Amino acid sequence: MTVKKILAVALASLCVVSYAQADVTLYGIAQKSIDYGNSVSGSDEANKFSLEDIGSRVGFKGTDKLDNGANLLWKIESGLSTFGSREAWIGIETKELGTARFGKSKGAYDLLVETFDLFESNTTLANTFNDSTYNARHENAVHYTTPTWGGFSASVNAVIDSTSKLDSSQKGYDATASYTHPKFAIYGGTNSLKNVARAGVTGGTVVKSDSKITSYLLGAKVFPVEGLQIGALYQNTKQDVAFAGGEFKRDSALVMAQYEIGKWVPRVGYVYQGEGKQGGNKVVAKASHFEIGTDYNLSKSSLLYVEGTVIQNKDENAFETSVSKGLTKTPKVISAGMILLF
Repeated sequence: MTVKKILAVALASLCVVSYAQADVTLYGIAQKSIDYGNSVSGSDEANKFSLEDIGSRVGFKGTDKLDNGANLLWKIESGLSTFGSREAWIGIETKELGTARFGKSKGAYDLLVETFDLFESNTTLANTFNDSTYNARHENAVHYTTPTWGGFSASVNAVIDSTSKLDSSQKGYDATASYTHPKFAIYGGTNSLKNVARAGVTGGTVVKSDSKITSYLLGAKVFPVEGLQIGALYQNTKQDVAFAGGEFKRDSALVMAQYEIGKWVPRVGYVYQGEGKQGGNKVVAKASHFEIGTDYNLSKSSLLYVEGTVIQNKDENAFETSVSKGLTKTPKVISAGMILLF
């Protein structure tokens, strides 16, 4: 056997050994629902049936233990259309210093909002609470999470997207902090992103070069008895817009409660959006979103759910979901679906 062949076999063997030693996990979620939407405006009534895919996805994630005690982490998560469309990052984790990851992932701000929204359907509280226009997943970001010290932890996400499109490029940061106790938890967060186009301020898309949006979050949860959680979240948002009149400003609030009773998990939630104002003048009306529903756990990895939603939204200020879109006046949506985790 030649030296070249020997080296090739040795290198191939090393690759096989490295792969075998790495901890690789295949995971995913399959979720489908049947939704019915209805809206009434004067004598006009609109109805809409749809079969929805609620974020079905598949992913690979892994851990490789290093000699110094640290872990190399990675994840690639894809939707049904494009490989790596949801997450694609690599990172490093140590007990003393926390976790840093690099690549495409959700920001700390968005992940904090999700902890207050436990609904399963497309008509979720986060869809309407996130009135600020920003990408939930950033293409290029550096995300750092501290270790947990006595119940306290924090995350910061530096966004370095570089696309030239004003409606998708975002640069800046978002950060969150929390303190968790067995009976309560307190949360805070902020994001500051440039080059953002806000949709729906006056019924269209407001584009301004190097526009900036800044939002703040403050929230809390209480856990009075086992299985019960009650939470509230407040958001203040302001943004540059493309025409004179000052910044666009809006306040939002979210309240929710959930109680696990055996295989049943009933929950209720409400989002309130205050008037959107520019220079003290109202440019967007108030809006609200009420939702109630329950899960029924079939097993550790599968469940059924049913949810009902009523959205009050006079100005249609991007306050809609895939089901309620086109239902212009006080849409009502009922969703029934199944989730399978693997």
